[in-house]
Amino acid sequence: MRDPPGGGRSLLWILLCFTGLSPSSAQSGSQQVQGLLGESVTFPAPVFTRGNLLYTGVGSIVIVFKGAADANITDKFRDRLQWDRQTGLFTITQLRLQDEGQYEVDNTDGQKIITRFQLTVYERVSKPTVEIQNCTAVCSVENGRDVILSWTRGEEILNQTSSPLLNTPLSLSLDIEELHNGTYSCVASNPVSEESVQLNKMTCWEPPETVNTGVRYIPVIPAAALLVFPGVFAVFCIAQKLRHGAQ
Repeated sequence: MRDPPGGGRSLLWILLCFTGLSPSSAQSGSQQVQGLLGESVTFPAPVFTRGNLLYTGVGSIVIVFKGAADANITDKFRDRLQWDRQTGLFTITQLRLQDEGQYEVDNTDGQKIITRFQLTVYERVSKPTVEIQNCTAVCSVENGRDVILSWTRGEEILNQTSSPLLNTPLSLSLDIEELHNGTYSCVASNPVSEESVQLNKMTCWEPPETVNTGVRYIPVIPAAALLVFPGVFAVFCIAQKLRHGAQ
């Protein structure tokens, strides 16, 4: 991108005033645009020879005239604005959360067209973690704007959750006993980023219950007692005979 030649910015501003670059001209519908913190966003409305990009509360932040652009007209976006001569598109680089708001591409290449964009800047979603508790896999992640936490099997969403309470982590459970063949993953996502962790094949284990086999226990006489009993019986018999003989 290069500065406009010749008379510089003052002449450019005068020419723009006479050419009627006014936000009150014919307008098109508004579009939603999302960007990732620290990355870039491009507004899909081209300007090839004459027009400008405006930001609510600031005014023009890029001016295009006769195929040349001036983007250093405000400190808020200094060195972060680009205009591509080939595509005619405006791009903001090194996005900040403070860049959110409404933008307008004012195109006067031919018929005057104003296209409005509502920019939302998101932080990158955190990577989720999974813990196994008995027969349940519990997935957790830090919450953020428009973050959704899901359990998936392949491309199929099994369940999901979200919360407007941004300071409270999101948590979602999956019953391991009901798992079938397939790849199971916990996925955290927002409109511009996604992180996931795959659930390794787990075996559900629980302490076994006590089983009643119905076996009855029979008292067992010690072997020593069985050896002694015949001897005692023999002595008893001899004593009885001697008693009878004495009589």
